[in-house]
Amino acid sequence: MAEDTKLSVRRPQLQVTGHIREAAEKALHCRSVTDDLKKECQEMLQEENGKTLVSTTVLRDIYTALRGDGQKIFLHEIIKDAEFMPQTVSPPTRNPQLEARIQKLRIEQENKEYRRMTRNVNQKVQTTFTFQEEVKAMNRQLIMMINFLITVAAGFAFGYKGIEMMVGKVFAMQMMSGLIVALIVFFVDLYFLLRYGF
Repeated sequence: MAEDTKLSVRRPQLQVTGHIREAAEKALHCRSVTDDLKKECQEMLQEENGKTLVSTTVLRDIYTALRGDGQKIFLHEIIKDAEFMPQTVSPPTRNPQLEARIQKLRIEQENKEYRRMTRNVNQKVQTTFTFQEEVKAMNRQLIMMINFLITVAAGFAFGYKGIEMMVGKVFAMQMMSGLIVALIVFFVDLYFLLRYGF
């Protein structure tokens, strides 16, 4: 089970070129070559040129074997003109039971989110209205509008008369004060009307 969850990693590889083939042939005759490396080199030499890939680990082992045998060769000479294939990681296949559980949890979460979003929606929708209900609704809205207008007018009167009592009859100041108070009352009343009235 633990092995299934691990990522499948492929080491970086290089395309086999003539220089790599030469190094592999020389490595076969080295005294320090291991059986595994000999097998890798033989398999590489049997494949067609340009179609075989060799891992960087094998190339390092070939280089180490050649240097250990006393040959003056450098790694950059071996991999000259070779095309590098980068390391790739392929994710493991997911367990079907785990995938089914994830899908179930996702659906439950989506349903929970939907219920949270629609909890304030009134599910009892009345499609038919009687004449009496329409008249009541109209009266309620009419009373709210009259109350709104009276409140704004009272605010204007308060501002207009308040300045008159404080500084005397100065028409410009009275109008300005009345309009400012009426405007403040208008927006406050409009806010409550829109929020709670309808």
